[in-house]
Amino acid sequence: MKSILIVDDISEYLDTLESFLEDEFKVFKALSLNEAKKILEHQKMDIVLIDIRLDEKDPENKEGLELLKWIRENKKNMPVVMMSAYRDFDYAVEALNLGANYFVKKPLDPEELLKILRKLTS
Repeated sequence: MKSILIVDDISEYLDTLESFLEDEFKVFKALSLNEAKKILEHQKMDIVLIDIRLDEKDPENKEGLELLKWIRENKKNMPVVMMSAYRDFDYAVEALNLGANYFVKKPLDPEELLKILRKLTS
């Protein structure tokens, strides 16, 4: 079974994604940048799904992009899908320029997400 790390600061969102993906993936969850790094340092992941903002209280927060940069420096070939509820197109461009494989908007279409994840892990 392939493994996925889902990184989002909203635990309910993590739980919803886990329940949808757990039939096809071994799901790991992280609520923060540091928690995600710790998991990635100790577990082999096949793919990572990251929210751009990991602190909703801070409108300037883009820790998800910091995690993407860290992954590209330390786990170069790991597929990464970035997600965001914000409609600012600049986030998508920045994520793709930093090496994200895909960018998806929240709310996610579960079937479309699954199609992307299957494609990147096959």
